[in-house]
This record gives sequence, C-alpha cells and structure tokens, in this order.
Amino acid sequence: MAETDPDTPESSKSPADADGKRAKKLSFELDLSVGGKRDAPMAVARVTEPPRALLERWRLTPEGRVRDMDASEVHCIVASVIHLWPILASVIGPFSLLAPLVLWLAFRGRSPLVDDHGREAMNALLTMIILVLVPCFGWIVLVAWLPVQLVSLVRAAVAGGSGELFRYPVILRPIR
Repeated sequence: MAETDPDTPESSKSPADADGKRAKKLSFELDLSVGGKRDAPMAVARVTEPPRALLERWRLTPEGRVRDMDASEVHCIVASVIHLWPILASVIGPFSLLAPLVLWLAFRGRSPLVDDHGREAMNALLTMIILVLVPCFGWIVLVAWLPVQLVSLVRAAVAGGSGELFRYPVILRPIR
C-alpha cells in the first residue's frame, strides 16, 4: 500500500495514481519553492496573472499604445499639465518646478494615469537636475539631452491628454 502525504488531500488524487508514484513525481517537478511547500507554484501563478480590473482598465490600441479606458477628462488634463509645466517653469523661474510635484501628489491616489505620468515627469526632472549639478560631463550630456527632452515633453503631454501611457527616453528612474 502506498504512503499518503499528510499535506495532500485524498480527493486530489486520481484513480490512475493509486500507487502514489505519479503524484509524487508531479509534485516534485512542480515544487519550485524553498522548504518544500507544494502549493507555492500555484500561489506564484496567481500573483503573476494581472487582476481582471487592471485588464479592463488598460487597453492596447491598434497603434500599439496603452490607454486608460477609465480616465476622466480632468485626469487627462492634469497628466498633460504635469508634463508641460517645466516649459512654463523655464520662463517663470526654477521654483515653479514644484507645481508638477504638487499636482502629482494631489491626484496620484485618484487616477493611475496621473500617478504614472507624475512619476515619469518627476524622474525626467530629477535627471535634468542631476545633469545640471554635475559639472563638465553632466553639462556635455545636457547639451545633447535637452532637445530630446523638449520633444519628449510635448509627446508626453499629448499622450497624457489622450489617456495613454508614455515613457521618456534616456532618463534615470529613481521613483518607481
């Protein structure tokens, strides 16, 4: 008679596994956890599947962009303003760079779209500040990076206005 594993319920064994060899072999092959937990691979599979609400909220457009289907018009406008504000800040002054941070902190709990665009804009601003503060090498890189950044600001604002996600090229991402 085959030994039964105390962790395995009897109802999960099929009649073909009457001797228990097949069940033990399968559980050995599927056991990927440390410590011998047999249900860990199932837990990992559940974690890696995106939640249904997330799949319904974010859709892939025919152009290959990811769009937030539940974003309101206000959230799209806030996402655009967060990206366009640094252009206005260059005219008004450097302390007005705090406005995108305030907008992001105020709206990030209300909309995942604003949260994503705010994080991306803050990462771009932090990259620019780091390049400005590092003499010689940072300034040389800044000269080549600034035109790309200005074009990306406009592209990000357009994407935010239409409820799409956007990623800046060539930036550091300390805020995740």
